[in-house]
Amino acid sequence: MEQHPIADLFKISLDCIKEMIDVNTICGDAIAVSDEISVIPVSKVNCVFATGGCEQNNVKAGGERYPFGGATGGTLTLKPIGFLVCSKDEVRLLHLDEQAHLYEKLIDELPGIALDLKNLFSKPPQVSSLEV
Repeated sequence: MEQHPIADLFKISLDCIKEMIDVNTICGDAIAVSDEISVIPVSKVNCVFATGGCEQNNVKAGGERYPFGGATGGTLTLKPIGFLVCSKDEVRLLHLDEQAHLYEKLIDELPGIALDLKNLFSKPPQVSSLEV
């Protein structure tokens, strides 16, 4: 069975996108700041891609059919979100967006909050005797 021309157009477009995008678009190459500290840029990537085409059933005066028409397009947005700082003793993520930093703090505090709630509800009830 012969493959439709739009399938070829789609395959060529995807192959070109694969050539443009590699792993380093999300986490960049490490930048050595000193002997003990390296910084790795971290980015958010959005990719939008569309392909379309049409086939014309009209016939030219010479008996030939009009050719297949197709188009493809896309956009790639790369937004820096922070830096991963690696030192001898620790690894930290420095956010460029303060709101993301708040979420990270909340996630870091959740185990302590859960432990406090567990301790609160696991205490035996205090029973006092009441004489009438």
